Amino acid sequence: MRVISSQLFRQKCVSKLCFIRIFLYDSVKKLRSKALIRKICFLLFVPFLAFGLDTNLEQVKLELIKTYQNKFPTLIIKDIEIHTNSLPRDFSQYKFLKLAQGKFNRANGYLRAEFKSPQNLQRNIFLRYFIKADLEVLRANKDLERGQSLSAFDYNLVLMSFDKVPQDALLRDDDLDLIAKTTIRKNSILKKNMFKGNKLIKKNNTIQGLLKDEGLNVLIEVSALESGDKGEIIKVKTKDGKVMQGQIINKNEVLLQ
Repeated sequence: MRVISSQLFRQKCVSKLCFIRIFLYDSVKKLRSKALIRKICFLLFVPFLAFGLDTNLEQVKLELIKTYQNKFPTLIIKDIEIHTNSLPRDFSQYKFLKLAQGKFNRANGYLRAEFKSPQNLQRNIFLRYFIKADLEVLRANKDLERGQSLSAFDYNLVLMSFDKVPQDALLRDDDLDLIAKTTIRKNSILKKNMFKGNKLIKKNNTIQGLLKDEGLNVLIEVSALESGDKGEIIKVKTKDGKVMQGQIINKNEVLLQ
């Protein structure tokens, strides 16, 4: 099984370059021959093959980091390891294209990376990855009763090892205008399924938009881009992608403006 980590990659490149430098220095002093030149060329070529292979995997890592940090903005990544049982013999000549879609919500998993081969064919390479990271989560600093609104005084922000973070943990950037659905004990990591929204209309809800035009009332289906309560003005989006503003009339309806 092949394991590539960022630190090992750098160490390997440095050690190979040092070895080449020492070999060249000693060899040139001893002998100038065609056989020696061939040997030098071979030793120069081999590290670049390994460099090409590792560069491809480094590109996979960089894209993986970008994907995770887009999903978890407060994630602090310490290291990523890529594991693979085998790779194509000419993998060093492959060109990385992109990562295939995936959930990417755990500290380890499998991914499918898309490459272009030297024959200009698209190839899929399946890899396993492990991420060492910390994530900022919300931890209750007191007991919360059922029906209690969540406030900034009810929790602390704490760093937690990413592989121990529960699924659907609440994060700092989430909509925290919430009401507890059940009793929550002190020191519990707060999760989305412990709460319900405290807004009359919630972000991403599908609602009705009322459009008034010269005495005619027309209802169209829109998607809420923001959460809000009765009387508030929020942004909504129509099915054809047009963004409008609407004043909340009731639980499922806004007056388009």
